[in-house]
Amino acid sequence: MEYAIDVGGTKIAYALVEEGRIVAEDRMETEQEPPAAQLGEVGRRLQAMARRAKAKPNAVGLSLPGPVARDTLLQAPNLPKGWVGQKVADYAAMLNLGLPLFAQRDALMGGLGEYAAGAGKGLQSFFYITLGTGIGGGLILDGRPVLGADGAAGEVGHFQAEARGPACGCGRRGCVEAIAAGPSIERAYRGRTGLEIGAREIAERARGGEAAALAVYRHAGRALGVACAIVAQVANPQAVIAGGSLAQSLDLLQPSLLQSLRQRAWAANLPLPILPAQLGGPAPLIGAAYFARRGIEHN
Repeated sequence: MEYAIDVGGTKIAYALVEEGRIVAEDRMETEQEPPAAQLGEVGRRLQAMARRAKAKPNAVGLSLPGPVARDTLLQAPNLPKGWVGQKVADYAAMLNLGLPLFAQRDALMGGLGEYAAGAGKGLQSFFYITLGTGIGGGLILDGRPVLGADGAAGEVGHFQAEARGPACGCGRRGCVEAIAAGPSIERAYRGRTGLEIGAREIAERARGGEAAALAVYRHAGRALGVACAIVAQVANPQAVIAGGSLAQSLDLLQPSLLQSLRQRAWAANLPLPILPAQLGGPAPLIGAAYFARRGIEHN
């Protein structure tokens, strides 16, 4: 059994996980205070959770919203000051659980969760793409997570899908995230209609046949197809697994995504199935536990 923690910009989820199954789970808000105070509280709550469950975890998995390399969180724009630049050993000390801690970014942990207990179970090589407020990804090849030199392998949100596309928060134009993330879909729809509504309602309008809503989702699907084509060429995965809140609209994204993919990817890398994730929000927790268990086994 492992402790698992998923740190996000608005909440910190924590759980006891056994063999890909969440035994107990809770969450708290991410406060504007030093990480030591927050993780100290998470550590105390986890210990209480373990006592109630009469469990004895042997490792801790920590999912973070940014790349981890050289045992350090390199960046995390959605977290308060104090998190970035911390060593994994520092986080372990803050938690005060007395167990080895293994940390990586949330998109990769989500992919590992699907590999261990979700849509990726039985697959050896796949790409996990997160569709939500941003666009991220994690690559599993031959049953192993691909980290990259700086822990950012698989971050497809800033592939340029259109040279003259909409402005992106990274400072460039036409990134996949600037077209296909939730807020980007909402902005594009507002530009067409003048209406300020959420991506979920836009999806319902698209399913009802509204032309403006359908156009926005077709545009988003084409941009995602660019990302998937690049991944297909570089990594030749068995499938792409789509998670995150926008994955609920995969039915709207898939037609133009697959068309864009077929136009760009080499035939030898096709077909590339696009599968919905199965675990939902708990995926990074399950993945973090799996990452920790794997870390213990290989140390």
